[in-house]
Amino acid sequence: MDRTSIVQTMEIVSLVSASIVQIGDARLLTPSSKALAVQRQESTYDPGEHEFEMYPMFTAPFPPFQYECIPVNTIQEIPAIHVKSINIIGVAASSVVRVGKTDYVCSEARVKHIRQFTIDPYE
Repeated sequence: MDRTSIVQTMEIVSLVSASIVQIGDARLLTPSSKALAVQRQESTYDPGEHEFEMYPMFTAPFPPFQYECIPVNTIQEIPAIHVKSINIIGVAASSVVRVGKTDYVCSEARVKHIRQFTIDPYE
């Protein structure tokens, strides 16, 4: 049995990059995000200089996830989820904010930070 989700107020300051906010039920949520963050001292950029395919971390498979199914018998005495207030500062890459039921969630975020300096910034 699905329940009704009721949220009186919700305030989110920042929601970025493949994030999901959902009030209500969902069967499947699969947010995914890839990011290349390049920081350099000189603002020059050549097309094709940084491509996702150049970095194995973006194509490497994750190790197999091992899980155990646990049978659960739930009795919902109240047919609704009531939330008075939600205050969120930030929801980052591939994150999920949920009020309700979800059968399956699979999130993935891969971020590569590259810093390029002509001189050592720590000298």
